[in-house]
Amino acid sequence: MTRRWFAIACVVAVFVPSIVAQSRNRQTSADPISGVWAGQLVWSDKSRTIPITMDLKFDGKTAVTGTVSGLPNPADVKVGSFDRKTGALKLQLGKTSDAAVLLVLEGAVVKGTATGKFSGDESGTFTITKKPSA
Repeated sequence: MTRRWFAIACVVAVFVPSIVAQSRNRQTSADPISGVWAGQLVWSDKSRTIPITMDLKFDGKTAVTGTVSGLPNPADVKVGSFDRKTGALKLQLGKTSDAAVLLVLEGAVVKGTATGKFSGDESGTFTITKKPSA
């Protein structure tokens, strides 16, 4: 009987740490934000649509940084946040060469797509979808 318990203890000692480590890696590597996103801004009166591309990076806690192309000027995320629990995403964008925030996107991320409203000098809606990583 003692040999049986010893054998069981050895099997548990060998496999459980590996399983726990893999589980932790899945949880920490599941980054719903970092990557390239593509989509569009649509003005409230539907008079204009601008295709945009964003390269975003998530710090794993709440902060989001990145760059934006497709706007009249190259832009950066001046301040960005993401809430894993609610999916809330807020990005404050401005020209790369300037500290001023010119456009604010507020919405939610659901299954790799962020939708919401933007505001600034003008307002409207946005939709961006995360591209699969290569």
